[in-house]
Amino acid sequence: MLKIETLSKKFAGNDFYSLKNVSMEIQKGEIVGLIGKNGAGKSTLMKLIAKSLKPTEGKIFYNGVEIHTADNLLADFGIMIEPVFYPEMTVVDNLKFYLRLHGKENLYGNIEPTLKLLELWNARNRKPKGFSFGMKQRTALAIAMVAEPDFLILDEPFVGLDPIGVQNLINILKKWSSERQISMLISSHQLGELEALCQRYVYIDAGQLASEFIGSSKPSVLIHLKETADLSLLNSYLNDTVTLEEGTLDITTEGDQVDLNNLFATLGQHDMIESLAVKESHLKEVFSAN
Repeated sequence: MLKIETLSKKFAGNDFYSLKNVSMEIQKGEIVGLIGKNGAGKSTLMKLIAKSLKPTEGKIFYNGVEIHTADNLLADFGIMIEPVFYPEMTVVDNLKFYLRLHGKENLYGNIEPTLKLLELWNARNRKPKGFSFGMKQRTALAIAMVAEPDFLILDEPFVGLDPIGVQNLINILKKWSSERQISMLISSHQLGELEALCQRYVYIDAGQLASEFIGSSKPSVLIHLKETADLSLLNSYLNDTVTLEEGTLDITTEGDQVDLNNLFATLGQHDMIESLAVKESHLKEVFSAN
């Protein structure tokens, strides 16, 4: 659905590239997490896709068409990279104006459920100029979501939401991906939330694509084994969901029930467990390794 070829961006006055030779693809219905440290080039990449920046080199194709060769190719995009709205218009009027601008007045019925999802319904008649940063972020997110887009580009969509609101947003985005085959590129520093949502990750480091990998949405149990433990007893249990490294078992919650019961029986029978821990986010390992 989206294809990026050797994309680079060098800003005027700089002697370095903010983004260099990035190539990637996003398929229909796929949710891709964009991760990287501050200043790595994530926002630059998103802005290039959204056509708010023009690339120095490289091309971006959407449904097979280079996005700079025609107008309105991104009409079905929902974009939230920075909070963008009219501060002197109420939240409801901002959403109505956006839908009118795109000729989608028939979707006015989406306004109430969208604002309720993002915890803005009670503020619907207020003007965003006086909002906190989190509420401004949610207002921009509502605008990005209200028109039933085919492709979403979201930067820090979880900011300002309470835990229940975060989970509700994750659930609806997963549902959109599954049922409506909406594609998404999502960047966030809230790694646990990102891990609960995304199927694949792109890691940007110093403006370059450092790695791409399939993620795990499940947390792991870490079992630190005693130094006296006979590790050979565990060989038959090791697989994609149970790994052993430096005396620590990493067991994802996706493991087979029977195998897990047998594994823990072996650990207990031979008095092998030193301590337990929970690894909430596998993505933290990516940052610590880079």
